[in-house]
Amino acid sequence: MGSSIQKPSLAIITSVIAVLYVVLGEISFSIFRQDSIVTIAVFLPEGVALAAALIYRSYALPGIFIGQLALALLSGMDWRSALGISAGNAVEAWIAYVLWERFGLDRRLSKTRDLFGLFLLIGFVLQPFSALFGNGVLYLTGHITHDFFHSVFFWWFGNSMGQLLLTPMLLILYSNEGDTRLSEYALVVFFFVLLSFVMEVVLDIRNISLLLAATLPFAIYLATVSLPYATVGTFTLVASSLIYASFGWGTFADTLHPVDNLINLNFFILIHIFLVLLVGVAFREKLDAIGKLQSIAHIDPLTGLPNRHVLREEMHHAIYLAETQGRSSVIAFVDFDEFKQINDTLGHKAGDEVLKTVSDRIRHVIGASDVLIRLGGDEFLLILYEKSAFDAKPILEEILTLGSRPISIGEYTVSVSLSIGVAVCPEDGMNVDELVAHADAAMYRAKEEGKNAIAWSQAQLSTRSGA
Repeated sequence: MGSSIQKPSLAIITSVIAVLYVVLGEISFSIFRQDSIVTIAVFLPEGVALAAALIYRSYALPGIFIGQLALALLSGMDWRSALGISAGNAVEAWIAYVLWERFGLDRRLSKTRDLFGLFLLIGFVLQPFSALFGNGVLYLTGHITHDFFHSVFFWWFGNSMGQLLLTPMLLILYSNEGDTRLSEYALVVFFFVLLSFVMEVVLDIRNISLLLAATLPFAIYLATVSLPYATVGTFTLVASSLIYASFGWGTFADTLHPVDNLINLNFFILIHIFLVLLVGVAFREKLDAIGKLQSIAHIDPLTGLPNRHVLREEMHHAIYLAETQGRSSVIAFVDFDEFKQINDTLGHKAGDEVLKTVSDRIRHVIGASDVLIRLGGDEFLLILYEKSAFDAKPILEEILTLGSRPISIGEYTVSVSLSIGVAVCPEDGMNVDELVAHADAAMYRAKEEGKNAIAWSQAQLSTRSGA
């Protein structure tokens, strides 16, 4: 489940996570110019920490601990508080990957169940624990002397924002790393930087609802095209807004200090995150479901072979090869002899076992590009692409031999035989119905001539007799 990329060493994982944690923490402090230990502002390192925990599990814990410890000490926190909060963050990460595995969630976020699982995990488990534990440490060490629950709310909200903003994007990008097209990602980043600049700086839109109405359609449309692109676009839009605000530009220029205004900024971020992720994951899940239904509709459930719904498509391919490249293909109608007797004497389960066994034998004989189709009951159609009658003859004879080999079904051993009728495209026609009819007629002639035999179409018999 998830990416198959080889896991780096513990030392590399620890170093990268620790450095990212410190750098993103300093960026968060710089942008929001916080003047207190606990802030309601977006805390970016939490998003990296949670993504790392879900991807690398216990390998991520040392990096998270060291990163938080270094960030706390660099921010002037005393070592006791720093150690306590760092330990709490490591425990939070451990809880995250344990519960993620326990509930069988997919870090690719391939289903809405996974997405809602992530939301619930962040909002109702990880951040309540982190906020209570972290503020408890600060209270015991004298950093918080009043408004404890007020501080808990700020911690919960700011850390939740950091995880909601970064974690889904990092998980989706990690799972789609093999499909990375840097030029397309660069185009997405450029578009959303330009969009935010025009809307927030040039037009200076101050109404949050109007800004959402101007930016959301682009992000949601992109979510239906590519969720990785949409998450990068959303992050770019948010990051651009924060950068403009840090310079005193645009819509959010006055929102980084007052709490009420900061909540408005967080609301703008949350709406984008939730809608883009919900639309993108739901749309992808719908496409996957449609694909599976289409696959099921074209697959025989007993043998796993293509069913008669794909017959015309495959036959048209054979005709196309004859028309454009002059390559012949062999169409063989395969029917079991006396199959009804097996069903009547041993039951339908035994008959099903015979069909599966013989069809598996045929699949092992034919080429990878050839197709065996179950038409229904004990009737099959075999298409040997780019083969002449001469090429097909030894293959069909081997199928005839393998079909008559004994089959063990419980305490019984049964033997069946096959009657095979053969037509060749283009000699027997360039029409689907005509080719199938010629193969079907040849198969009935094989039965009339004693069964367990191969019979060729009249056109093939004429060719051979003329030769």
